[in-house]
Amino acid sequence: MEKTSFTKSLAFKTILRLAIIVVVLLLIGAAIIAVFSYANMTAQLRDYAFEAAIKGTAVSSASEYDEDEVKIEDYLTTGKTDKTYQAVLLNLLLINDDYELQRCDIILPYEDHFTYLMSSEDQTPGESLNKEAPYYGQEKGYVTKAMEMSVEAAFDSQKTAKENLYTENIKDGMKLSTCYTPVFDKNGKAVAVFAASYSNDKVGQTIFGLIAELSGLSFVVMLISVLIFYFSIRRHIIKPVSKLTRAVRTMKESVKSRQAVTTDIRTGDEIEELAVTFEDMNKDLIGYIDENEKITAEKQRIDTELNLATGIQAGMLPDKFPAFPDRKDFDIYASMKPAKEVGGDFYDFFLIDENRLGIVMADVSGKGVPAALFMMHSKILLKSYTMMKQTPKAALEEVNRQICEHNPEEMFVTVWLGVLDLRTGMFTAANAGHEKPAVKQADGSFELFKDKHGIVVGYMDGITFKEYELQLTKGAKLFLYTDGVAEATNAQEEQFGTDRMIEALRTAEDKAPKDILAAVDAAVDEFVGEAPQFDDLTMLCIEYNGNNRE
Repeated sequence: MEKTSFTKSLAFKTILRLAIIVVVLLLIGAAIIAVFSYANMTAQLRDYAFEAAIKGTAVSSASEYDEDEVKIEDYLTTGKTDKTYQAVLLNLLLINDDYELQRCDIILPYEDHFTYLMSSEDQTPGESLNKEAPYYGQEKGYVTKAMEMSVEAAFDSQKTAKENLYTENIKDGMKLSTCYTPVFDKNGKAVAVFAASYSNDKVGQTIFGLIAELSGLSFVVMLISVLIFYFSIRRHIIKPVSKLTRAVRTMKESVKSRQAVTTDIRTGDEIEELAVTFEDMNKDLIGYIDENEKITAEKQRIDTELNLATGIQAGMLPDKFPAFPDRKDFDIYASMKPAKEVGGDFYDFFLIDENRLGIVMADVSGKGVPAALFMMHSKILLKSYTMMKQTPKAALEEVNRQICEHNPEEMFVTVWLGVLDLRTGMFTAANAGHEKPAVKQADGSFELFKDKHGIVVGYMDGITFKEYELQLTKGAKLFLYTDGVAEATNAQEEQFGTDRMIEALRTAEDKAPKDILAAVDAAVDEFVGEAPQFDDLTMLCIEYNGNNRE
């Protein structure tokens, strides 16, 4: 596996996300600071302007100089800039600097304009004297209101603060907020207006500078925090995770070598728990693979033995056809398809003597190896006692006695046992709980033959069985089967049934026994479809051709 690049690593992603969060917090903080700082600074500057205006009113009023001196209103006509003028101007400049104002002015109002008496903007005394300027916006109303203010009202800070009005105007390219107060002569008459102005732009610049300083400081703090955080997660998360990743990559080799991986991660947190869990999982996996190999080896051994058992079982059933190539008086064919490797169904046919043919169709309870073992035991007994030239009834009773003597698992077998007299076509048969045979006489079609049923073999010792006779005409056919045919089930849980079996038999009833079995097998396969085979499928068909030995 390729080594993960730094830009795709956990450390980079974590640092990037942290940086984004910090930047967003800085922007939000800057916005909050800007809003509150602007409001606070604006209020503070208004207070400063108000205090400056009150002080300017005090130092600029006529009471501050002798009556022999030129009156303040005379400055506009005489243009003198004597020591009194200079003293007031000096105070004005001091007020401007002390309160960090943009400018301080003393103005004389007229109907449609005002003139400057003095200004803190003057580079030389008297520079703005008698200079006319238009009113801005609502400035005239505020100036007029200031001229109408009494001495008591002007120096009553609370009343003045309530009545004082601020204007915002653009002067000399700057946005200024101005506070107006009257200037009194020695008689207490308002003769001029003191205007204290602060710059709104300066507020923004101050706030921007403050935010820049805070942002720089915050960036330094953020950088230090990120570095501390990086080295912290590198030590406590990234290195342990990388070590765990390397351990995971070696897990395949550890399983092959059966050597458990040790991560040696001891962080005292969830990562250590994850590492310990991985180590336990690795050990469990090695143990599981060892156990699985043992199970696989055992399964292979069992499969080998089952295959051998399948071969033995198949070898015990007649499987060479034609079975009696020299005999023209009958034709017989049989097949078995087990549901598992080995099954419990079986068939058998054998010549008892020159003129008699024994036929067995049986179905053992259960499936798999136990049924196969019971099947072989039952088959040997059935053939042995039938070959002793006993009747089917006597053979079944003796087999039942033998099985009941040694049957600890209480298994049983259904049996149809018949002996055909090849000279006459007479079947002598006994049915021990098995399926009804299907018979087709030479001039008819396949029909179920309702024979006499008895109890299954192995159920109880001492029971007796009933025999019956079935006459076959020349060209007649007998079909024997186990319940796996009628009970074959499709995906919809429907059974094939004996009716469909009879229909399948009739489609090939004029054909040889081999073709008849093939027709039934094809019909069952088509009906069942993809559903798994539930039970063994065993069939046998014999055609009686009459006594043709001559």
